[in-house]
This record gives sequence, structure tokens and C-alpha cells, in this order.
Amino acid sequence: MPIRDVRTRWNSTHAMMGRALTLKNAIDVWVFQYEDLRPLLLSKSEWEMVNSLHCLLEVCTFQLY
Repeated sequence: MPIRDVRTRWNSTHAMMGRALTLKNAIDVWVFQYEDLRPLLLSKSEWEMVNSLHCLLEVCTFQLY
């Protein structure tokens, strides 16, 4: 299940990107199945950018265990 970005939760973007990276293959297959969504299909370099931004935001995110 994807995680959506929430304006009032500053770390939700990090969570959304992390889940998208986990579900990358499923997202790519799902978007490709619908011709009208194909323009939204991320390229390899765009997925690498998501990964880079996720790593950058990791510095600002901490979890209590």
C-alpha cells in the first residue's frame, strides 16, 4: 500500500519515497498497464533521483525504538 505525502507531517515525504522505492516494480507494472498513465512512468534516472532524495531526507528523519 503506498504512503501519501501529508503537508502537516514533515517526514511523510521521506516515508512516501521509501515505500515507493519498495514498491518500484509494482508501481512500474501498474502504471504501464494503463495507457493514459504511461506518461507518468518514471525513468531509471528519475527513480535514482527518488532514491537520492530519500537518502538525503534520511538524515532529517529518526525513529524511536
